Amino acid sequence: MRVERLTGVLGATVVVEDVKTLSDSELDDVRALICEHEIVVLPNQNLSPIEQVEFSRRFGPAADSPFIEPSPDHPEVIKVLKEASDGNAFNFGGAWHSDFSFQSAPPSFTFLHALDIPPYGGDTLWSSMTAAYNALSDAHKEQFARLASVHSARDAYSPKMQPIHSGLSSMNIVCDESANESEIHPLITTHPETGKKVLFFNRAYVRDLVGVADEIEKLRLMDWLHLHTTDAKFTVRHKWASGDLALWDNRSTQHYALNDYAGFRRELHRTTIAGTRPSS
Repeated sequence: MRVERLTGVLGATVVVEDVKTLSDSELDDVRALICEHEIVVLPNQNLSPIEQVEFSRRFGPAADSPFIEPSPDHPEVIKVLKEASDGNAFNFGGAWHSDFSFQSAPPSFTFLHALDIPPYGGDTLWSSMTAAYNALSDAHKEQFARLASVHSARDAYSPKMQPIHSGLSSMNIVCDESANESEIHPLITTHPETGKKVLFFNRAYVRDLVGVADEIEKLRLMDWLHLHTTDAKFTVRHKWASGDLALWDNRSTQHYALNDYAGFRRELHRTTIAGTRPSS
């Protein structure tokens, strides 16, 4: 197993011949690498949907994936698919977010296997919320430790958003009123495996802050948090190749899929692993 860091902050390429043949101890090593580097890419992997599910289950049970109709090949697989004919339609994952942070127990890991990649565009960026926390001033660390954030899918999957998602001809995303529900999580969390502090924020799903009384100050702080957590110095950008298998830690990252490949087809298969409730 060869590990090559992608940046000085997060990300690594991990070269293994075939993830399907990893031993339990090697799988433990991969899990530790994901927690350490937050996003790892394993090139040249060949996985059918059921093989991806079997590999994913070795990390834990599948997470619940609301609003998105799964692949007909397997209910634990989501086809992240934009057809060439979809043109400039909004692509799935096209905003900075952490997968389903609006759930009471958001996913721990997400696995994305690249099958059909455009000749250019469609890169994915990740940002380290561990590095974003470490870069805070002592005053901000103290202030944010007293705050909580309200996570909701209302501006992503409530009925008003249906026309945006319906632009994807080969993904069936069904928006409904349950997206208006919310969960409150600490703004500063502790990673359950590494013990590191994390600035658990993403602008897609955080709709309010608990502990800030002034509304103007709250809006300014949320804007500041978005700009801080997505600063280029905390990020890595990956150019996909067919066969890439990306494994990342939702508990300490945000990610963003770029939508700059109109006229080309892009297909990846996603599986997610169940997590635990974030805690401070």
